[in-house]
Amino acid sequence: MPTAATAPFLIHALIESPAAFTFIFRPSSQLQPLPASAALILQSFGGLLLTSNLIALAFVRRPFDDVARHVALAFSFWHIWPCYRAYMRLNGRLEGEAPSTTKTLGGPVVHLGVHVVMLTMFLCTWYFGNA
Repeated sequence: MPTAATAPFLIHALIESPAAFTFIFRPSSQLQPLPASAALILQSFGGLLLTSNLIALAFVRRPFDDVARHVALAFSFWHIWPCYRAYMRLNGRLEGEAPSTTKTLGGPVVHLGVHVVMLTMFLCTWYFGNA
């Protein structure tokens, strides 16, 4: 049973699984036009997301300790990058692109909100631990 300190790890696995499967099975929803070499990179990224989910699930099942706190900090660092991507997509700051209106898994507004919440949860887990 997850505790307050391990809940972010479980939520991470639940949130990132659909994203991972999208990167693996529908890479064209992320990048248009999609060269074959870019599709392979996106599929590899999806595999890395699934790997992060397995790591997160391992930390749900084990006792919360100092190692889990440091891993929570690492996961919070990970969530900075999807926030940055969503922010850039919202503001149309990607060269030659208009602000994104694509709604893959909710679109950039949803991505930004979800990843800010996840970033905050992991930072709180790191800072407060089991307090």
